[in-house]
Amino acid sequence: MTHRFLVRPDQVHDGAVAFSTQQWHQIEHVLRLRSGDSVRIFDGAQSVDHMVELSGTAVGRVKGTCPQAAEPKTRLVVYPALLQRDKFEVVLQKLTEIGAAAIVPVVTERSLVRESPDERRAARWQSILREATEQSGRGRVPELRPGVPFAQAITHAEGTVVMAYERELRRNLKQALNGTHQTVSLFVGPEGGYSADEADCASKAGAQLITLGPRVLRTETASPLLAALVLYELGDLSSAVDD
Repeated sequence: MTHRFLVRPDQVHDGAVAFSTQQWHQIEHVLRLRSGDSVRIFDGAQSVDHMVELSGTAVGRVKGTCPQAAEPKTRLVVYPALLQRDKFEVVLQKLTEIGAAAIVPVVTERSLVRESPDERRAARWQSILREATEQSGRGRVPELRPGVPFAQAITHAEGTVVMAYERELRRNLKQALNGTHQTVSLFVGPEGGYSADEADCASKAGAQLITLGPRVLRTETASPLLAALVLYELGDLSSAVDD
């Protein structure tokens, strides 16, 4: 597997690539690559990767391009409840791999974590999104929005709004997605689930409450599972590479 790195546009000039100190440390000391070895770079804007041959200390030269994995045609905005640090980091990673366009942390009634991350934590989350984008072959890093209270999130959610709710026993995802959808917003609650008041608030806001089946899922499982199921149901999980 060829390793990928997200670069800023100003790191590439006249076919020459200047890697950051952090990137070069990974290339030289972690991956043990040397001059003559190849990596891929992408800038998060163009729909191609650039093949780069390492040619010296912290530099390389572009040798060609190759297509990226296609982004989902469905714009998936995911609203996972804030969780304890290690669990939420897994959610961020997996949602990125699956194809989420944006992720919005939500504070719910039963959330154990009730404050948005400080600058250090937010920077770590951005790093997780970047690394997951590099690893998965995506060309776009998901947008990470500031944390918001549930009532605000459900009121301003975009497109078709779907909320997984353990007390909903009849409506399933296929029924909720009957039709054409450009944007789908997904809500998954915390460890204790959504309260009855939150479910009522969601219904009044036009959200479709669904069941994910009879088994009890951990919330860090439910968010990426629901995202993958939505793309699958819409025929958008395995899009062909863009021409």
